Amino acid sequence: MITDLTRHTHHSAWHTMHNVICGGARFTDEFLEILSKMRVRIKLIQGNEDQLVPLECSYSIKKRFPEVDVKIISGTDHMTVVLNRMEEFTQELEGIWSSCN
Repeated sequence: MITDLTRHTHHSAWHTMHNVICGGARFTDEFLEILSKMRVRIKLIQGNEDQLVPLECSYSIKKRFPEVDVKIISGTDHMTVVLNRMEEFTQELEGIWSSCN
């Protein structure tokens, strides 16, 4: 991860943010609508200290798509919601996958 961080320049970071956040966000509602119509279960996991994606985004998705399961993890941010809870996160993913069968 350290190697990747040192290779990530301001220029590449800006373009990543612009392409992913700004470019992809406009499709979110449309994608969620399609998934909802197909009855796909969606679980959104976010850290309560996330400074990259505001918590309001998760709450807004939940408001527009009540069937989305939003889970806010206390004491975690954008990275540590996964990295500092690898075992818990793995168990959550396994639970999601096993419930699909």
